[in-house]
Amino acid sequence: MTSMSSGLRELRVWQESVTLGGDVIRAIRPASRRETKAISEAVMLTALSVGSHIADGFARPTMAEQRESYLAAKRALLRLETELAVARQVELVPAGTFTELCARTAQVTRLLTGYLVYLDRQLAEQESASSSSSHASTTAAATRDSARVRA
Repeated sequence: MTSMSSGLRELRVWQESVTLGGDVIRAIRPASRRETKAISEAVMLTALSVGSHIADGFARPTMAEQRESYLAAKRALLRLETELAVARQVELVPAGTFTELCARTAQVTRLLTGYLVYLDRQLAEQESASSSSSHASTTAAATRDSARVRA
């Protein structure tokens, strides 16, 4: 395996999202019937997409691209919460299992939010450094030009 994939496996938010996906599939699969197949598949696919978006973000070369993938994972988590609530309403998921899945979803959301806060800070610092160096270049050019005018 490449170092990137082993690095991904060490990422706690990814580990938790994979566990969440497995738990959701184990909870939904036994209750899936022909008449509930569409919702069962939607819930399982959404659960899979959370970890996939996190892996995609990990592989992105820039912080801005990583942020977009992590935001997609966060949107998938919100979608998953909604789909699980509907699945609970139609009794595809028992109440206790629903509570456990919601707690796990909240845990992944907290971890993901932490990554997003970190990335936002890094991007703000990068932007600040970029505008500072741009301002310094402009000031240096203006000083150089005014020195020429005086000479």
